[in-house]
Amino acid sequence: MWQRAITGFFFILTIILAIVLKIWLFQIVFGVLMILALKEFYTLFKATDTQPQVATGITSSLVIYILFSLSFYWPVLSKHVLAISIVLFSAIALIELFRNKSNPFQNIGITISGLFYTLLPILLLNLMIEFDPTTLWITSFWPVLSIFILIWCSDTFAYLVGRKIGKTKLFERISPKKSWEGFIGGMISAIIGGLIIAYFTDESYLKYTVFAIIISAVGTAGDLVESMLKRSVNAKDSGTILPGHGGILDRIDAILIIIPIIFYLDYFIFN
Repeated sequence: MWQRAITGFFFILTIILAIVLKIWLFQIVFGVLMILALKEFYTLFKATDTQPQVATGITSSLVIYILFSLSFYWPVLSKHVLAISIVLFSAIALIELFRNKSNPFQNIGITISGLFYTLLPILLLNLMIEFDPTTLWITSFWPVLSIFILIWCSDTFAYLVGRKIGKTKLFERISPKKSWEGFIGGMISAIIGGLIIAYFTDESYLKYTVFAIIISAVGTAGDLVESMLKRSVNAKDSGTILPGHGGILDRIDAILIIIPIIFYLDYFIFN
């Protein structure tokens, strides 16, 4: 428990500092998390008949992310990001011709799925950050920070409530330890957290209540999706890089599913 608590503390501290300080620090930290999560995603299939293009997938992801990040400072690059992404996605299919592996289309599908699962949400997360182009200090971090705060509230209280009074299984086939009591406790804590954030940021109470409900519900679903993936490949954790927690993907699986939904709501519904 102490190992888990210490690891969790430094992980959360790193995330918070990356979100509230300089834009380049934000991009580096989340770029590293994205690459590590993608590598873990591919590694999960190591013991199966599917053999994704690990090097190609990671390289493509890194190239797209670096170009996308640099376009924040040199906007002229932005028009090349989509074009190069299409070229790299096509290259993944072409490279499979020369690998002579079994299940080639599964290999292509998992390789590309990994990019959509890890790269796309992190790109959208970058778009939710505003910064001063002169000093590079982040000037508007609440849209991003609130996502993490609310998911941490939900996860923490879902665990505590579920451990204390959890009896009714939420999805026993996938995750025997999750309970409806824990799920409800996590959602209530997320709603309270959302209302507190709205109060201190002068934002809409409705907006953050909706965010809290969606983050709690979709975050739980994201955990279940990754649990389903790990069960399908007979893996306990996605990795071992975080002592007491498993892998990076184990820690950000819910976030990756949540980000596209919150991005859409924040920019097209509550804007």
